[in-house]
Amino acid sequence: MEGYYFNFSTAGQWLWDELRVFVPSGENPYPLIEQIRAIVTKETENNATLAEQEWQRVTRRYGVRSLSAAPAVDVRITDPGLEVVVRYITRADQRSEARSRLNHAIIKLLHRGEAITTEPEKPAASLAPSGDFGPEEVPNR
Repeated sequence: MEGYYFNFSTAGQWLWDELRVFVPSGENPYPLIEQIRAIVTKETENNATLAEQEWQRVTRRYGVRSLSAAPAVDVRITDPGLEVVVRYITRADQRSEARSRLNHAIIKLLHRGEAITTEPEKPAASLAPSGDFGPEEVPNR
């Protein structure tokens, strides 16, 4: 093995988490995708900035190219429609809080368009379930 390697999990304990939103066929996904991207970007911008700063500080001495912690949105075709997968950066110890805030904001958005649904998330590998709610399980607040 040659070169420099850095274990990012030892520095800031950052992790990439993801949310999945399902859009049935026949629905226009583009406005929804942009609204979800805006919600996730706003909710995670402080963590993304801190993660990028930390990565730049740590990797500068190894000559590693800078990394972006901006949320990423992928769209996949599924049998019933489209699956929107949003990945975002968060601190490991804040994962449940961030996930809960994002789930509630996205559910609020989806309730404006009743035909669009979400599916409960599978926990990330080696992480305990976060106790998030699916749309039918959201407690009244």
